[in-house]
Order: sequence, then C-alpha cells, then structure tokens
Amino acid sequence: MIDRRPPAILTFFMPTFALLFGLAGLFMGYQIWGRNDRSADLAKLRSALDKINTRYYPGVATATVLDGALEGMTAKLDPYCEYFTAQEFKEFNENNLEGKFGGVGIVVGRDAATGFLQVETPIEDTPAFAADILPGDQIREVDGKSIKGLQLQDVVRKIKGPPDTQVTLTILRKGRDPFRVTLTRKIIVLKNVKAKMLPDHIGYIRITDFSKIMGAFDAEVKKLQDQGMKALVIDLRFNPGGLLDECVNLADRFLDEGVIVSTKGRTGDDRRELVAKKDDTLPPFPLVVLVNGASASASESFAGAMKDHKRATIVGERTFGKGSVQTPYPLPDGSHLKLTTARYYTPSGVCVHREEGQKEYGIAPDVTVEMSQEEYGKLMKKWNDERVVKGEKPPSDAFTDFQLETGLEILRAKMENRAPKVQARVLTKPAKSTED
Repeated sequence: MIDRRPPAILTFFMPTFALLFGLAGLFMGYQIWGRNDRSADLAKLRSALDKINTRYYPGVATATVLDGALEGMTAKLDPYCEYFTAQEFKEFNENNLEGKFGGVGIVVGRDAATGFLQVETPIEDTPAFAADILPGDQIREVDGKSIKGLQLQDVVRKIKGPPDTQVTLTILRKGRDPFRVTLTRKIIVLKNVKAKMLPDHIGYIRITDFSKIMGAFDAEVKKLQDQGMKALVIDLRFNPGGLLDECVNLADRFLDEGVIVSTKGRTGDDRRELVAKKDDTLPPFPLVVLVNGASASASESFAGAMKDHKRATIVGERTFGKGSVQTPYPLPDGSHLKLTTARYYTPSGVCVHREEGQKEYGIAPDVTVEMSQEEYGKLMKKWNDERVVKGEKPPSDAFTDFQLETGLEILRAKMENRAPKVQARVLTKPAKSTED
C-alpha cells in the first residue's frame, strides 16, 4: 500500500501557503480594482478635456487647460500646496530658495496714483546702485514700452533676465524730464541677513527668511565677534520660513548635541531626525530670539530647538503655527508640484502645526511681549527706511520696540549676573461685536 499523505513538513506549512496565496489574491484584486478606479477618474478628465477642445468657443490651448486643472487639484489640498509652471517655479526657486537672480538690483512697489512702478531703494553693489537710481524714481517704460497698468510681477519679469544682458528703463524723477538708463544685468544676491552692533556689545541679527543664509550669517557673526560681541539677539519676526535644512544649520551653530527637529511623513524619506554636531558651534554667549505671530515654519523649528534645549530665551508672541514640510516635485515639462509631505516636531516631540479650533499651537514665548498693529506698522516702516542706502533717507517715526527692548534687558541681566527687570506685556483685545 502506498502512503499518499504529504510529508509532515508540507502538512505543517500548508496553512501558511494558503494564507499567502489568499493575501496575494487580495493584493492583486486590490491592484486591479485600484487601476479600474483610477481609469474611471482619468476617463472623466479625458472626457472633460475633449469637450473643452471641441466645443469651447473661441478655443483655448490644451496646455492652459492642464495648468488650470493642476492648479485646481492643489487647491483642494492644504494652503501650502501649489502648482508652478516652469517659469513660475524658476522665479520661486530664485526668490525663495536660492535667494539670487539675474537683474539690476532695485526694490520696487506700485505707485497706486499713477499705475507705474516706484523705486523704494537700489540694492548695494548692483547695476542700479552704480547708475545712481534713487528712492522715489518712477519707472515709466521698460525697453521703450510703457508699463502703465501692467501687473507688478509682469513688470519685474521684464526687468529681470540673464546676466550680461541689457535692459533700458525710462525714469521720471522729480525736477527732471524723463530720462533713460541702460543697465547690464548681473546676479543679484538678496540680503536676507542684516546685522549691527547695539550698545553694551550686544549683537543684533535679523533674518528675513530661510533661503540660503548660512554664508551671510557666518560672515556677520564673525564681524560682530571681531567687534567684541558679548551677547546676541536673533530677530525672526515676520520671517515666514523657507528651507528646513538652513534652519537646522543655523540651530547647529548654537547646539553641539541633541535633536534639532524631526519630521514624520508617509515614506521613509519623509521621516527624519536631524541632530546637532560639535563642528562649528559658536561660543555659549547669551542668546535671545524674537518671534511674533508672523514667524512661521523654519522660524518655529529654530525657536523650538532653542527653547527646548534652553539655549535661548524666546521673547515676543506665540508663533504662526505652520508645522508642515513642503517638497517640490518636477513634472516632465519643467513645471512642478509643491506638496506637503511631512509634519515637523520640536526636540520635545511637540508638533507646532495649527489645526482648526486648536488653542495650543506654534511656539509660545518664554516672555510674552505683545505689540499692537500700529506699533508693528512703525517697526516695518523703520525696517523699510533702513533699506534705503542711497539718496535722502525718509524721516522715521520714533517708537518703542517693546520686544527688542525686553530682549536687550534679558541679555544685559545675564551678562551682569542679575535677575532681568521684565514683565509680560499683554494687550487688551477688542471685544467682538455681534450683529443680528
């Protein structure tokens, strides 16, 4: 008699094989269902595009429709997701990531009364500065064509261009007839790190955003150290964030160990823990970080790391609460999708991201010092006036920067080994009116 029973080891593994085959079947079914589901969605898009191409009057380029569709897709996500055409991403990358572009070196705004652009200030060491373009100059034409009524960004695009190419501006200046200036474009590096020495050997550095800043930051710190700096204020008020890695590099200058920030997302690439290294750490001089409700993203990561490691005193107001990371992804035609891919967490494990209805978010200051909208307006005017590097400086209104003054008192107290004479400043919020 032949024993037809399977071997014992096969008998043992048969339930396992059955389970694996079952899971494989489920997986294949899910894949097929998913493809069918996606096919239906794509068929819907193709049908809509076909109708637009064949019936819409007077007609529109397919590329324009696709750009609009992608803009609509990202609009259904969170406010930080965006679609960029190739040109838009080039400008975004230059202004927000690299901090440099080909241009002539002027800060401009729109003159609402005339519809033309008005120069706020030339930037030092640029073609516009060398050509004596002054604050208040009105730009009437670019390369002989009037710019009246054009959007600000459209005019800026006309003025920008590859280095070593030329652009001609027609300028109207008070007391002179219109005149033309031909400028040769060069690489313009935005000055996002602004430093000065304050009384009592206290250094002050304002960082306007986290584009590529570390070369400029290290240079400014070295200058302040050479002047005998004993303490430092880092001003991140109205800093909207930028590159997380630059924020980490900045925090690494003040920490020699420990977690700076961690991120959590859906893939391994989006789950990171970034830690401080001993290299290039600055001396442990007293440090104050100024923040307000417009300090966001990378600014909050830096402030959170300084607070959790007790390396700095945080002064000002609760920060904005943007604790998400955006990653740009290229598409085949050079356009890009900027998608939210992770949330970031402070060293103590707190996610600063503000959710709807949430009362605790952002980074709470160690010392709360609130300022009114009127006071912030005067602060912004002061900062704008400081940018004017040529021509007559505008008169500035005297006002007290309560957040900076509090930070300076904290640093003076640390240097003198005494308790600081500071107290919280909390403004009365206007009562909300109820309408029937």
